[in-house]
Amino acid sequence: MPAEQPASSGGPPVPGMVEQEETAVITPAMLEEETQLEAAGLERERKMMEKARMSWDRESTEIRYRRLQHLLEKSNIYSKFLLTKMEQQQLEVCIYNF
Repeated sequence: MPAEQPASSGGPPVPGMVEQEETAVITPAMLEEETQLEAAGLERERKMMEKARMSWDRESTEIRYRRLQHLLEKSNIYSKFLLTKMEQQQLEVCIYNF
């Protein structure tokens, strides 16, 4: 038995069938546009990642710089403390020798 066909052969196509045919068709232009959109999205993502990495590097460098400054200040204070102690010892030795 042959497959059933729409009652109006040769007439306008059934609306449901037209929508199915239009959505099923993927043209080369559509594929090209999709490829371009994907490439643009990847480029945006790459730029965002690069910006985030640069920001991280800058902040990391600033944090290391501040830590180094702090250590240098502590070292300077400790050096002054040791110098004062050594001078006191020198004075004590001089006083005891007289």
